[in-house]
Amino acid sequence: MTKATAKKSKATTKKKTAGKKPTTGKAKRVKAQAEKTEAKAATVSLENPTIYELLNQVAGEHGYTVAKAIVSEELTDEEIAKRTGIRLNLVRRILYDLYDNRVVSYRRVRDENSGWYIYYWKVDPERALAYVRANRQLLLQKLEEQLEREKNTIYFSCSNGCPKVALEEAAENDFKCPRCKGKLEPYDNSAIITSLERRIQTLREQLTQS
Repeated sequence: MTKATAKKSKATTKKKTAGKKPTTGKAKRVKAQAEKTEAKAATVSLENPTIYELLNQVAGEHGYTVAKAIVSEELTDEEIAKRTGIRLNLVRRILYDLYDNRVVSYRRVRDENSGWYIYYWKVDPERALAYVRANRQLLLQKLEEQLEREKNTIYFSCSNGCPKVALEEAAENDFKCPRCKGKLEPYDNSAIITSLERRIQTLREQLTQS
């Protein structure tokens, strides 16, 4: 190999090496986060009973249909209405309801000709899952507080079906019902406690799985 050829080969190798950008720590973290987000989103399906129930609860019988249309691509409200056959006004109302409950997100683009904004909608699985989890967590907290009250309070009730009252209130009223003045007797709330404990256990299991 001549001196000129060796020099040219070295320059070519140097050029190829320079063209390859090293993967920085930040780039690796961004890539890892993107892969994590995609994997998490893939686990959330509209067929999931919890998500399906959420869609119906938040947006009614057409909530699932609208969400399904934008589960894999962004669409405008007019495109959704055309694909689903649902009235445009109803589609818009459903989208607003789903957005208020963090089930969908949108991307806003200004039309260069009209100056109006065009909204592209898409189901956001992570936000939907976070919404369900937050609601369950709130419900769990309320049920645990109610269970604590039921366990630590002595109740009395009358035979006429009026609301039960705590011992302190019963004593203040000479053990007569505040509503009907009927005689107050000890109230057995063991069935309520058992029911609360079961609901709490179910919620805890659901939160662990989500």
